[in-house]
Amino acid sequence: MINRSLTIVNVVSYACMGGADRLALDLSIGLREKGHRVIWAAPASCQMNGEAREGNVEIFDLEPSHTGASALDQLLKICKSEAVDIVNTHDSPARHLLLLARLRGLRSKIVFTRHCILSGLPYVSAFYFNLVDMNIAVSNVIKKSLLRGGILPGRAVMVYGGIDINKFRTVSAERVANVRNKYCRPGTFNIGIVARFSGGKHFRPDNPSMKGHEFLFRALSDFPGDFNVLVLGVWGDRDIDNLKSVAEYNGLSPAALTFCDFQNDIAPFYKIMDLNVLPSRNEGLGLTLIESMAAGVPCIGADSGGIREIIDDGANGFLFAPGDSNALAEKILTIREDAKIRDRFIRNGKEKVARLFDIERTVRETEKIFYGLVAR
Repeated sequence: MINRSLTIVNVVSYACMGGADRLALDLSIGLREKGHRVIWAAPASCQMNGEAREGNVEIFDLEPSHTGASALDQLLKICKSEAVDIVNTHDSPARHLLLLARLRGLRSKIVFTRHCILSGLPYVSAFYFNLVDMNIAVSNVIKKSLLRGGILPGRAVMVYGGIDINKFRTVSAERVANVRNKYCRPGTFNIGIVARFSGGKHFRPDNPSMKGHEFLFRALSDFPGDFNVLVLGVWGDRDIDNLKSVAEYNGLSPAALTFCDFQNDIAPFYKIMDLNVLPSRNEGLGLTLIESMAAGVPCIGADSGGIREIIDDGANGFLFAPGDSNALAEKILTIREDAKIRDRFIRNGKEKVARLFDIERTVRETEKIFYGLVAR
């Protein structure tokens, strides 16, 4: 049985603004706190580099072009010179880099952490995924998709993606007040949606969005009373203007939307929400639902993918048929009007997050997988 500390490289990409990057960083910090040496290999522009340093995680500047020869040479050099045991990544561009590194003779164990449901033709992606030592799925639905796609059972495991619960459970009153004063109107029912949006090169307001913003907008087009939609995860004038067009196309005035910019610290925003909605048709897990439950916010999610592994319909939140905006509107109204249901969802949501989605559990189970790979 191996009980020594490991040297782990976590390869991330781009500006590091998504939920997968957040989990990668929290996991890196957690493994570092357990005594392992963790190297955060990321572009200098990564938004999370400062947090990594604060968590005593080493930083290695990796050029942004993950498929370039220079990045490949950089990675091979550090893995050899530092006797790296495990190389882990959570995103697609870095997976391509690690596959090239394996073909170039990388001896470190390679782990892909998968956050999205595997799609496409069965067995096509599996050829590549079976070249690595382990694929960690962050939900059961993702693991099942990997196995259906032809990934060998011995190369696919499930470890729920977790969060730092305390970060969302307790937020200073001053931080919450600052956010509330900036983004809310007194007495307004605040509905949050924390989700990326991109109109792509050929934007049309009638095109379906990746996270299903249009379903929420349609549900609110005739919604009674005063409400405010807090939009997080969308930034940049182009995407904001495009999302306003999506709202108008679906009958909702853009004046009902409050864009909250990109936020490194999202915890105070959950504290000003009366409800959080994730209408995605094909979600691998849904960290925003887990975060909001930890913060004490009732949730509604589309009955799809990993969302149904978080929300137990009627017990700790509501599910609605994907795309059914009328059903979504009814459930939003129920949560606004029924205090008993809100309280039940809040209580049961906190309990489930503490039981299944604590980052300490994720770190512990991931560490066991890493030790098992090194022992082979």
